[in-house]
Amino acid sequence: MQPSNLEYAADDKPPFPTMFLLGLQHLGIVATAFIFPIIVARTANLETGAAAFFVSMSMLSNGIACIFQAIKHPEFGSGFLIPRVNGPNFVSASVLALQGGGLSLLCGMTAFSGILQALLSRIVHKLRVLFPVEVTGIVIMMLGVTVIPYALPNFFGMSDVNSTPNPLATLIAIITLLVTVSVTVWGKGSLKLFPVIVGMAVGYALCISLGIAGNDPLGKIASSPLVALPNISYFGLSFKTELIIPFTIAALVTFVKSIGEFSICQRINNPEWKRPDMMNIRSGLFADGIASCIGGLLGGMGQTGSSSNIGLSIATRSTSRYIGFVTGGILIALAFIPILATVFLIMPGPVIGGTIIYVAGFIIVGGIQTITSRMLDSRKILLIGISFIFGISVYLIPNAYSGVPIIIKPIFDSALSLATIIAIILNLLLRIGIREKVMISIDPDGNIYNQIFTLMERQGEAWAARKEVIIRMSTALTEGAELIVYHLLSSGPVKISVSFDEYNLDAQISYAGELLPLPEKPPGEDEILNDPSMMTGLGGFLIRKHADNVSSSSSDGQSILKIHMDH
Repeated sequence: MQPSNLEYAADDKPPFPTMFLLGLQHLGIVATAFIFPIIVARTANLETGAAAFFVSMSMLSNGIACIFQAIKHPEFGSGFLIPRVNGPNFVSASVLALQGGGLSLLCGMTAFSGILQALLSRIVHKLRVLFPVEVTGIVIMMLGVTVIPYALPNFFGMSDVNSTPNPLATLIAIITLLVTVSVTVWGKGSLKLFPVIVGMAVGYALCISLGIAGNDPLGKIASSPLVALPNISYFGLSFKTELIIPFTIAALVTFVKSIGEFSICQRINNPEWKRPDMMNIRSGLFADGIASCIGGLLGGMGQTGSSSNIGLSIATRSTSRYIGFVTGGILIALAFIPILATVFLIMPGPVIGGTIIYVAGFIIVGGIQTITSRMLDSRKILLIGISFIFGISVYLIPNAYSGVPIIIKPIFDSALSLATIIAIILNLLLRIGIREKVMISIDPDGNIYNQIFTLMERQGEAWAARKEVIIRMSTALTEGAELIVYHLLSSGPVKISVSFDEYNLDAQISYAGELLPLPEKPPGEDEILNDPSMMTGLGGFLIRKHADNVSSSSSDGQSILKIHMDH
């Protein structure tokens, strides 16, 4: 079904001028992540030529990965608009590689991380127990949280968290944010599709006119060469076993993060979304791995999906994968057109801060919606709460993890990394003691409705099942049990068993007695008035309407009613 809240869904193709402008909007968000290869180059004291090559090849890698992800194929590409950016989770590992062997070692280790992701993608469908909806939800929510520490200092015009806010920069950031929000909420026609472009243009103009866009920003743009090819002397490839662990950790964080990103894109584009489509995720992860490997061989930084861009696609109601092809093409062009790249590389802080805060809100709320789509018991609540608390501790008390060994430091580099690892571990630990199949005997003298609904509510929370499916099954079981007990179809105890996995909710009522009829059409009013026993036929018809599949069988006087619900 076409989502009613989208102007352009995943498979829709907007007019080219619209696609190009939407691609530029996404480029504005991607450009904010160019800071990470610059940070890596400066931290590792990379010489100017090598640093410029590294940044350019990172842009090229982003573009290739963005195009790969927009491809829609059962084995390659998710078919969604998920631009790729330079991953902050690769910062520590990349610095270690540059310091230990220069660009050639960084190329080799980044390519290794891509191969690892591609290999893991082949078995991701077998690992779904590691990624239930509550884990996916916390990952999605943390995608938005992780950009906040980067956005806020820029928003307030601060060079770092300990510096003094700049009132003028803050005012411009507020205006940028307000303009963007205003276009989103009150914009008309095509203008409503481009809130970020409008907001960024206003913010950029204010920064330049008020002199807080850096030293001579227009001069820097004008002095940049129009076209430049990469210096092939920087290409190289080497490998060190001692860097396997930090790059593996960075790759695993990206792997889990991507599962959350694919899941939220599936939910955005499918109003009937129930659970992550693991086959689609598998093909998306494989494309990610291949793109990361190619990016590493080219000399770019490790990549990850951009949660901010997903938030932008929600805000602009445009999730067309064709926008991904345009965005990727522009990124590839930027790698060879420095004058255009400079426009984004010198983007003023207030513009960055206002824009990122705008898109981060959509991602955080998307994660909350994913979490609350399931019933939660104390186990699931603890998993979510503890993961979130320790995740944000990375930003609240960063020195708490200053003593961790350097090989596992990438885990503690961001709230997303730490929250993801803790969520996966807690998910496995807290599954201990959860029964995937339960059974009760109905007390015919008690309230059958209360007995069944109490059981199903308790188990639905333990299983983190969808509430509407639990209610439907509870209603069908109650209908069946009451018909069997109150219409004297059973001559003995009535037993109910219920089992669950992520995709199926199955129940059966077993009893000694007459088979319950399950007509495909309800009995008529005259039939019920002339034969009261036809009420059982009406009840059987209602059970069939509640269930996705229902059947009954009898052998040696024992009858079984089976009810199945898709989950």
